[in-house]
Amino acid sequence: MSKLKNNKEQFCKCNNCDEVFFDTNPSEQPFFEIPKDKGYRELTTQEDEGGFFQGCPTCKTDGNLQDVEKEIDL
Repeated sequence: MSKLKNNKEQFCKCNNCDEVFFDTNPSEQPFFEIPKDKGYRELTTQEDEGGFFQGCPTCKTDGNLQDVEKEIDL
């Protein structure tokens, strides 16, 4: 999971299935408070011909993941 900063997290979203995850490989996107009425999963470790990666457990890829930049996208 990304580093917790004052009870806030960084998130990413799968643009294929629209599920939001805790970002395990965050960049410079903002931190957001975790909404109390929603539950989020972590990305899962998966393997393909290129090796291991953190990806969407539903879509089985990391190719559709995008950093969440706006709180409204949570």
